[in-house]
Amino acid sequence: MLDPVVYSIRLAGHTSEVSPGVLRRIETELPDGARLESEVLFADESSFREQGTIRFGPASELRFRTLGTGHLSASSDPGLLHGTVTWEVDGGSGRFEGASGRISSNFTVTNDGEVADAQLGLVFLAPLPKGAAR
Repeated sequence: MLDPVVYSIRLAGHTSEVSPGVLRRIETELPDGARLESEVLFADESSFREQGTIRFGPASELRFRTLGTGHLSASSDPGLLHGTVTWEVDGGSGRFEGASGRISSNFTVTNDGEVADAQLGLVFLAPLPKGAAR
């Protein structure tokens, strides 16, 4: 049995409107590293579903989708919205081929669409074929 991969990262980036109620979210790990790209579909002003990828290198990518519903609401700072979402890992490529698990994202968004994101992930890697190495 393999131990799960636990990770904690901070990302920063921005959102842009694709169409009414649909945003594109692009973030990069601080100071430089993993890259998140996703599409966010709002059901109303505060609830959304999301799907996308996190690239940890040229050949290692996780795919994810919202588990339940994400939430975005006002914060005590009038210039920031505060959001939370849990993603279900839906496989990936490279090291993450066949991966499963969950990732929690706790983030803020400014009025200009700038995002600051703190993530905690628990990812289970698929067993390797006999004799293969990671």
